[in-house]
Amino acid sequence: MESPSFLSRFDKYPEPLTEEVPVQVLFIGNSFTYFNDMPYTFLNMIKTVSPDARVESLAYGGYSLAQYADEDTEVGRLAISKIVSYEWDYVVLQEQSLLPCREPEAFLEAVKKLCGIISQINAKVILFQTWAYEEGSDKLADTGMTYEEMTDRLTEAYRAAAEATGATVAPIGELFSYVAKSDHITHLINRNDHYHPSTSGSYLAACVIFKLITGGSTIGLPSPANVSLYNLSVVQKVSDSLKV
Repeated sequence: MESPSFLSRFDKYPEPLTEEVPVQVLFIGNSFTYFNDMPYTFLNMIKTVSPDARVESLAYGGYSLAQYADEDTEVGRLAISKIVSYEWDYVVLQEQSLLPCREPEAFLEAVKKLCGIISQINAKVILFQTWAYEEGSDKLADTGMTYEEMTDRLTEAYRAAAEATGATVAPIGELFSYVAKSDHITHLINRNDHYHPSTSGSYLAACVIFKLITGGSTIGLPSPANVSLYNLSVVQKVSDSLKV
């Protein structure tokens, strides 16, 4: 499979693992993170290179990063305490799926605030770039955007946030678009609701984050049982083409 051409634009990644130390990763997001138990899938992957790895997540359906950064709410205080009470190596931030398109300034401010909190423990920040809703769906039509427009707005917002904060973008949404526009019959989006990830989509997200953190190959990584061999091959090859 030929590598996606856009990948050459990504030249800022966390330094890959260079020694055998336990990896500690915290995911903060919403249903795009917790669907199909993606953090657990990632844990099984990272244990192949760091057997004592620790992976936790804080993810409530529909929540935005601003809500997690709000110290005046119970959830905000919980998130902030979760961040600063442990020496995480990486914190993965995933924003509500439409907010970066509709309110990029609010998205940027929330990322800046959380990055300031995360800097207290010297963890690296990875921005979990989400994807456009399924092309041709009512869910996408309700946004008033085309598939390409939503993809482009998400891409621009996440890149701008990374540039402003020093965080790293995990280009998951762009890889979703690449696969959707290719000749591979691989459904990364849930066919029932047309915007959440399918199991294969969640597997792709976990593979991308594994690749960014470890620098290792995603070929042969453990996967959920209901990812077909065909989808497994496509996802592993696409994610492995990331240059780190």
